[in-house]
Amino acid sequence: MEERYEFDEVTLLSAFAIGESGKRTFFLIVGQKEKWVRAWLEKEQLQTLALAIDEFLFTLSEGAPGLSRESEGMTLSDDFPSGLPYAEVEVDEIALGHEQERATLTFVVHVLGPQKLDRALLQCQTSLNQLKQFGNQSKKVCNAGRPRCVFCGGPIDPTGHICPTSN
Repeated sequence: MEERYEFDEVTLLSAFAIGESGKRTFFLIVGQKEKWVRAWLEKEQLQTLALAIDEFLFTLSEGAPGLSRESEGMTLSDDFPSGLPYAEVEVDEIALGHEQERATLTFVVHVLGPQKLDRALLQCQTSLNQLKQFGNQSKKVCNAGRPRCVFCGGPIDPTGHICPTSN
């Protein structure tokens, strides 16, 4: 049996990181104020998603110049929701889709907790403007960590960095 978490119009779609640089844990909040899901993911997944969103929106604007990237939709809330999440999941796969002026984010996940499920689906519909907001916010969350080495791309710790490219 596959569990499904579906949100037709999200008001919550945000990326967060907790912990100190180098030991941060990343998660998404997806849903609405009264019913939301916390989706845990790796920093690399979040970075890749943010880049994919930019590419996705660029491709859409190239393919359909009349398509408005600033399409109407509920504004995403910057507030962290109160209460407990409806579910806690861990992201395995991410897909982006599009239908007219709506974007669909689909996450193949596994559910965490006492009733651990091997496979579940988390899906949300957003306006293209919401998707753009989310992509920008995701990049800010990822960039708030340790700086990257310009030569090898590895993280630079406060104690220094041994760059395999420059040696």
